[in-house]
Amino acid sequence: MSRQQLKARAARDIFRRHREEALGSYLDAVGELLELELVLARDVERVGEDGVLLVDQVQISALVEQLPKVRRDGVFTLAGKAWLVTVPVRNDGVVITAAVRPS
Repeated sequence: MSRQQLKARAARDIFRRHREEALGSYLDAVGELLELELVLARDVERVGEDGVLLVDQVQISALVEQLPKVRRDGVFTLAGKAWLVTVPVRNDGVVITAAVRPS
């Protein structure tokens, strides 16, 4: 089994554990609505492009196999709340993550 396959398996296990509270959706600017398993993380630190430490109050992650691309101004809905994508943060080929704010 390749490293990418192992990462994908581990990511699916993480999302499966959060399944009860993590069923949501993503609506892109084109108007396509996708039902997804999501993981919400709060107060996440990351290093910005210029090396400055940034703290995102909320990030939402999805499996790339369910959501291959996230665009700025896309909207996640999770637990009855809407979250606007402010910036795509990461896509490692298994998990895609975006910084979001309440919409």
